[in-house]
Amino acid sequence: MTSTRSLTRTLALLAATSLLAAACNRGGDSAAAGDSFTIGYAGLSSEFPFVADVNRGLEAAAKQAGLELIVLDNKYDPQVALSNADTLVLRKADVVIEFQTDAQIAPALCEKFKAAGLGEKVIAIDIPHEPCAVFFGADNRRAGEIAGEELAKAAKEKWGSVDKLVLLELPQSGELVRSRTDGYVDGVRKVFPDFPDSKVVKVDGKGALEPSLTAMQNLLPTLAGDQHILLGAVNDPSAVGAFRAIQSAGRQDAFLIGGQNATIEARQEICNNSKTFIGTVGYFPEKYGEKLVELARKLHAGEASDDNVYIEHKWVSNANIRESYPTC
Repeated sequence: MTSTRSLTRTLALLAATSLLAAACNRGGDSAAAGDSFTIGYAGLSSEFPFVADVNRGLEAAAKQAGLELIVLDNKYDPQVALSNADTLVLRKADVVIEFQTDAQIAPALCEKFKAAGLGEKVIAIDIPHEPCAVFFGADNRRAGEIAGEELAKAAKEKWGSVDKLVLLELPQSGELVRSRTDGYVDGVRKVFPDFPDSKVVKVDGKGALEPSLTAMQNLLPTLAGDQHILLGAVNDPSAVGAFRAIQSAGRQDAFLIGGQNATIEARQEICNNSKTFIGTVGYFPEKYGEKLVELARKLHAGEASDDNVYIEHKWVSNANIRESYPTC
C-alpha cells in the first residue's frame, strides 16, 4: 500500500515537472518570436555593383539573424522609390531601410513613413532623409579628402604640379553628397596649399558610367592645353565612365584618376595596375549588411541611436588592394 502511494506521488511529481518544463519552453519560444521583426529594404538599383554588394550582404545578415527581409528595387528612379515606400508600408515592415539618391523626394518619403507610424524606425543609406531617418553611410567630406590627397601626392611625385582638378558630381543628391566631391579640393590643398578655385572644374556626371563618359567627352576639348590633370568622381561608375572617354581620346598620360566606393569596375583597373586610374576610396559595401541589421534591431527596440552612423574609409591602390580583396 505504501509502495503504491509512493509510486503515485512520483508519477504526479514527474507530470508536474513535465508541465513546468513545457511552460518554460513555451515562454522561451515566445521570447524568441518577440525578437523577430520585418525589415523593409528599398535598394537604389541592382544594376550598380555597389548596390548589389549591399543587397547580398543585407540578405545574408538578415537570414543569419532570423529576420524577415522585404527587398524592393528603386531602379534609380524617384517615382519608383515613392511607390516602393507605399509597398513597404502595405507589407507592414517594422523597420525601413531606404536607399535612393534624390534629395528632393526625401521629405515625401518621410511623410509616408511617419503616417504609417515608422517615423523613428527608418534608416537612410548615403543621403539624409530628414527628419525621419538615421543616416547610414559615407563620411562624405572625409572620403573625398582622402582621395584628393592621394591623387595630389601622386601628381607631386610624377609631375611636380597640377594644372586642373576635374570633379564629376551628382547634384541631385544634395549638399551632403556634394561635400564628397568638395572634399577632393581639401585633399589637394593638403599637398598644394595654394591651389586656386579657378583650377577646379565641376561637371554633372549623374553618378553613372554612360552620362559621365558623355560629360567627359564634351569637356576634353576645353582641357587641350592642360597636361597635369587630376580627376575625382562621386563614385566609381562615374570615374570609369570618364576614364573610358580619356582612353578613347588617347590622353591617359595627362590624367590621374581616383574614385569612390572600391566597386568591381574600379578594382579591375587597379588590379591591372593602371597608371591613370590609380585608386579609389573603399566603402566595403559587402560589409554593410551586418551593421544595418544591428542598427535596425536598435531602432525596433526603441533604443537611442546616433543621428549619423558612418562607415570607415580606406584608400585602395594597387599597393594594398589584395589586403581587402585577395582574389583581385
